[in-house]
Amino acid sequence: MTQHIEIQNPEEYTKVDYQNFEYLLFADDTDKEKLEEICMTLAHLPTTEAAALLAKFNESIRAKEVEWLTCAIEENEYHHLTPCNEQEERDFLALKVIQEMEDHIIDLEIEYDKEDLGWQKNKIKLEAIKSLVAEDELSESASIYYDNEMPCQKNRMIELRNEIETEEKIIQAIKRSIQTERYKKVNSMTMQHYHFDGE
Repeated sequence: MTQHIEIQNPEEYTKVDYQNFEYLLFADDTDKEKLEEICMTLAHLPTTEAAALLAKFNESIRAKEVEWLTCAIEENEYHHLTPCNEQEERDFLALKVIQEMEDHIIDLEIEYDKEDLGWQKNKIKLEAIKSLVAEDELSESASIYYDNEMPCQKNRMIELRNEIETEEKIIQAIKRSIQTERYKKVNSMTMQHYHFDGE
């Protein structure tokens, strides 16, 4: 395996360097050692261009020649996302907040679906009970539980839908508040791998 290197300074790499990396990564005559050297460099180059090149190379036929390519992609992502100043620290934390809120929305949607299914089941039971009441096979009191339960289920569904809509609006406001350019298109799922002191 190619020797591990330190984090690279993005300012030392130009557009021409990236074009050269791309040419060599996809050239048929580039040997395995050179492919590994380039991937190692890109893994420690915290830029959008480096991340894009690694992702593109990962889809190529020769990607399997660099056995640790997945690790290189993950390392690049880590270095690329690591905040470097106070504003970036704030925006990075904002990404974590978004991820946690989106996870919570999923939980709320699951609860909503459960309540909805329960209401649909109760509706079928209530219809059957009322038909039996109409035929004098059951007393009207048989429907009391469902008459009371179903409105409660509907109210809970309304509460859940309102909570989901509120959380979605807050998420959009947080996204708009992010100033760090490279954080604006980060998939929030990525933040599941990051943990903060105090969590």
